[in-house]
Amino acid sequence: MDDNAFFERAILASAAEPDDEDAVRQLRELLTPEELAAWESYKASEPRITVPVEHDDENDRYVAEWGEFGIQGTSPASYEAALDALAAHVRAWAGDVRDAGPRLGTTAELRSLVDELDELDDEALRTFLLVRVSFDRGGLTFGLAEFVEEDGSTTQRAVPFADGRPPAEIDLPVDGVMTTYQSSVRGGLVAFSRVGAGPSIAATLRQEEPTGDVSAEFPQPGFGPSSSEA
Repeated sequence: MDDNAFFERAILASAAEPDDEDAVRQLRELLTPEELAAWESYKASEPRITVPVEHDDENDRYVAEWGEFGIQGTSPASYEAALDALAAHVRAWAGDVRDAGPRLGTTAELRSLVDELDELDDEALRTFLLVRVSFDRGGLTFGLAEFVEEDGSTTQRAVPFADGRPPAEIDLPVDGVMTTYQSSVRGGLVAFSRVGAGPSIAATLRQEEPTGDVSAEFPQPGFGPSSSEA
């Protein structure tokens, strides 16, 4: 899977919830049955442990992190290779926590997590990490928005939000052509329509200061490979 495909699938899985019907329909097409079952289990879990990923441009490597436990997997090759490296570290971490528990003590929540990881074989552990991938970073998060087409049909897509606000416009490939959509916010619901085909932004109840234009492919530096990798 190339980086853009990984990115698009991951942000949709991260932003969607089980009751987002169109997003779930898309995920059924993008994920294997095992991945979909793991995603549904993840969305039902509490607390949710995410796997932040990014491309470290300075060191030319992909990085995947295990929640807030300070464990990283890295690779110069791809996001998926970084996940494979992370899986080995998570396996070792779980063993260390399990072995040290009687001596150092642990919480019921941590014991439950380690028990869950112990039940997974290597492929299931990789899937466990894959469905938790997140590209959120600081004030930049990804959420679902409705994209309204000229014929009235709608599709849910994951888009970047800067400090909780959607971009004023976003460019997406449609039938091989980059198409510009403009955003509007009504009652907290975000919708995008093609420029010239939807309601005027001025006529909507959106933020007063637009966050600017955003490309759908790697919307912030650090998500994708540096230009030297092209």
